[in-house]
Amino acid sequence: MAGQPGAPDAGGTDVLPGSRSALDPGRAIKPGRHGLSPETVAGIQRERLIDAFVQVVSERGFAHTTIGRVTEGAGVTKKTFYTHFTDLDDCFLAAYQRGMDILLRRMTEAYEAAPSWPDGIQAALRRMLAILAAEPRFARASLVEVNAAGPQVRQARIDNLARFRAFFADPSLPQVPVAVIDAIVGGIYSAIHVQVETGEAGELPALLPALTYFALLPLVGREAASPYLTGEY
Repeated sequence: MAGQPGAPDAGGTDVLPGSRSALDPGRAIKPGRHGLSPETVAGIQRERLIDAFVQVVSERGFAHTTIGRVTEGAGVTKKTFYTHFTDLDDCFLAAYQRGMDILLRRMTEAYEAAPSWPDGIQAALRRMLAILAAEPRFARASLVEVNAAGPQVRQARIDNLARFRAFFADPSLPQVPVAVIDAIVGGIYSAIHVQVETGEAGELPALLPALTYFALLPLVGREAASPYLTGEY
């Protein structure tokens, strides 16, 4: 992979699925003696399949995504697909989990660098909205098309939404039921979902003041939350 002389770029560990073309010449594996280990070849093929899947599902919808379209988009055979995944749901799960891990890691970095909990919430939301706006394919796959996937993928969505509770675990906050935190997370998710489903993912950063206010209001009150809505903090 990266770092091995002459090896194609497999896509990296911090790049959201679907952000790069699976058919990028820089990711091609030369026929014949290419000097790559079987593990490296398998890793490159898997990454290309994940990218191709997100690209196809975001453009056609999960209902119209086929293994043939994914393998065509990845430049590999169906046999190669089945080497890495049992079915489309399995591929979806790999793409979704990879993307969510990256998204949450970047949000956590922004959150932890902020001077206070309210500023951390704003920073994490800013980072998330910017990432999803810049990566509309992954945004559509992970927020819209995920609803059409099988139970394993939908359960992964539930599990990953629960991971957002960590942003509300600051010791300075009052103790509130988990259901309250889940309602805040769910409200933010819903607002972003609507924007992405209507094809306006590029406008997501404009939601930052309202979503920050929404997240803070139940926990710190109107007086402390209002500056984040008006920009007077």
